[in-house]
Amino acid sequence: MYMPLPIIKLYGTKHCHKTVYYKEFFKNNDLTYEFLDVKEHEAHAEELRSLYENKKLNFPTITIGNKKLRNPSDRDLQKWIQLLIPEILEIKHDKKQQQFILNINDEVAKVTYELKDNKMRLVYSEVPHNLRGRGIGKVLVQKTFEKLTAEGYKAVAICSFIKRVALESDEWKDIIE
Repeated sequence: MYMPLPIIKLYGTKHCHKTVYYKEFFKNNDLTYEFLDVKEHEAHAEELRSLYENKKLNFPTITIGNKKLRNPSDRDLQKWIQLLIPEILEIKHDKKQQQFILNINDEVAKVTYELKDNKMRLVYSEVPHNLRGRGIGKVLVQKTFEKLTAEGYKAVAICSFIKRVALESDEWKDIIE
């Protein structure tokens, strides 16, 4: 349904306090990652060296897909995780504003609807310009479908993008017109 999640790799050593910290961070955020001990395995050390022009053993380093982060702060790590893995974000239903909202680093992607005869008319989807082209719109719409279904609604896709996402999967054929 969603795009495959990017692989998260943590390069470090089991005795490095920062590496241990990042392991806890991933565990606490329910993120699957691969730990590559660069002291125990030369192949992991070589893989890490290949990420840097100076070929040094710069650890801890985290990669999320193709994005490399050298000893990131909590804020930077969280920012990149939200940007690169929007599937983990929780969608909010703002009934008053008639919107489904996905908050990505304090920016809002949203689906706007009109309620008529207990059906949601999904009229508009919007992803901030600087976040476009990353698959966030598709994730937003899929999460909207999941949320409205869980709340017992059916919907009519008015927005062409929302309609296209609905047609990509048979999962929504009985819920989205």
